[in-house]
Amino acid sequence: MNYAVLGGGRMGGALIRGMIASGMTSGERITVSSKTPESTAKAASLLGIVAASSNAAAVSTADVVFLCVKPVQSLEVLHAISKELTGKLVISIVAGIRSKALHEAAGEGVRIIRTMPNTAVRLRKGITAIAPDTSATPEDLEIARQIFSSVGSAIEVREEDLDTVTAVSGSGPAFALLMLESLAQGAVDGGLDPEHAKTFATGALAAAAALVHETGETPLALRAEITSPAGTTAAGLGVLEESGFPQAVRGAVRAARNRSIELSSNS
Repeated sequence: MNYAVLGGGRMGGALIRGMIASGMTSGERITVSSKTPESTAKAASLLGIVAASSNAAAVSTADVVFLCVKPVQSLEVLHAISKELTGKLVISIVAGIRSKALHEAAGEGVRIIRTMPNTAVRLRKGITAIAPDTSATPEDLEIARQIFSSVGSAIEVREEDLDTVTAVSGSGPAFALLMLESLAQGAVDGGLDPEHAKTFATGALAAAAALVHETGETPLALRAEITSPAGTTAAGLGVLEESGFPQAVRGAVRAARNRSIELSSNS
């Protein structure tokens, strides 16, 4: 198969690296087109793939087209190359733009799969939600699974769930990084060297995620195991709960989800 990547940014680059590293394809079968000739050439050179002179040229020989541009650009990009897209599978990683809008821009004869990868795909440890449109075939779905499994894991969801997935999986790492930043600053406030503070804070969040992932226990159960009555953890958790931390995090998820819905309603 030949692949075209429209947009050579971080996420597009991470997907390309994962596909090549996993052995599912090679650089000469992937063509990239970016906003300017300079950015296209830079992406092609860094990733060891083929540079295209335009989006139309990139998709002309492709079987699978990745739409990796910004949401405000996505429909215009598809509409401009709709004639070249006929008969192809378009995999969108664009947040908030519905399959219906993508179809209207891309034209008839295009098969659509929407996805939401998270930032850890750059480490090949991402989690990607895959929402196939009714136009996609079982073979298309399997292609998408193979691609995103090369950069982590893939989970099939309904398209109507993607707004929530975007809020939790797409935006969630930034929320966790704010927690990490705050933990590290608390350690610095307590007298630790900044690098040591960052290392201990990073280890704390990594430990929490690993415990949930590897034991299969709930966060609530694991938190109870860690928390001794009247101990240091209980004292800290008391401050977080009194300050409304759990409600603030849930509010952040709602806000991110609502923004994703707004993006889709404007498309």
